[in-house]
Amino acid sequence: MPKPGKSLETLIASLEKALCDADNVVVESPKRLKDKITGKTREHDVVLTISQSHHKVIVAIECRDRSRPITVNQVESFWKKCQDTGVDHGVIVSSMGFYNTARQKADFLGIRCLDIEEVDSFDWILAPGMHFLTKKLLHHEWIFYPEKEGVADKSNMEIMDVEGNLLTQEALTSNALAQLTKLLPETLTPVEKDIITVKFPGDNLIIRNTDTGETSPVKYVIANLHYSIVDQFIPFKLVQYKDADKKITEAAVADFGIGNISGKFMIVGKHEDEKKVIFVPEKIEDT
Repeated sequence: MPKPGKSLETLIASLEKALCDADNVVVESPKRLKDKITGKTREHDVVLTISQSHHKVIVAIECRDRSRPITVNQVESFWKKCQDTGVDHGVIVSSMGFYNTARQKADFLGIRCLDIEEVDSFDWILAPGMHFLTKKLLHHEWIFYPEKEGVADKSNMEIMDVEGNLLTQEALTSNALAQLTKLLPETLTPVEKDIITVKFPGDNLIIRNTDTGETSPVKYVIANLHYSIVDQFIPFKLVQYKDADKKITEAAVADFGIGNISGKFMIVGKHEDEKKVIFVPEKIEDT
């Protein structure tokens, strides 16, 4: 289960990646830095490493997605953490704002206070979200025709290559997906269920009877690929990234997740600015 605030960390890291288009800036989330006192590493939510000629500047961002504004104690705690881990500049981003005393303390300690908040609309975007048409392989059937009839039936048949390697279900599924991608047009139309039938030569494949051991080369193969094309709607979340009352940027964010691809599709920029459209892939956690 993701820890509280993880969604905000991901959003802030994605926004910073969209804003930092310079080659000398690396955005990492999370990032562990060594504590100068204990020698142990400590985790920061988002870290920007800025290379400047012969040295580097490290900016750490603390993301707070809690039910109340940031307090003085939280500012002081983060400032001390930055001191201990060698951070040059500290930033706190809050979804619930800051108490005035916390802002005063942060200003004294050199900690920047930023706000992130959801809004109902921007005047530069009218669409409520994005539509994605995606292919889905429902199931597949393979029929292998031997050069010599009657060698085997479904109950005692196995397929192998000329080196004796068995043809697995995983290999058939992978081939079916590849064929579906190859044969379907680039411009898709939603369909609940359809089928494509493909004929392949039986090159280098052999049918073997598991009971008798009798074999025969495969003459050809018929594959029936059952599929659907789904229209998936992904709504935009509209957010403002602010420094006090000054806007840093605005963003329409769609949490994208189709198949093994996931991340954030973002349209980033202020009203008067040219918008930047980016996709920030999601980091796959080790299991």
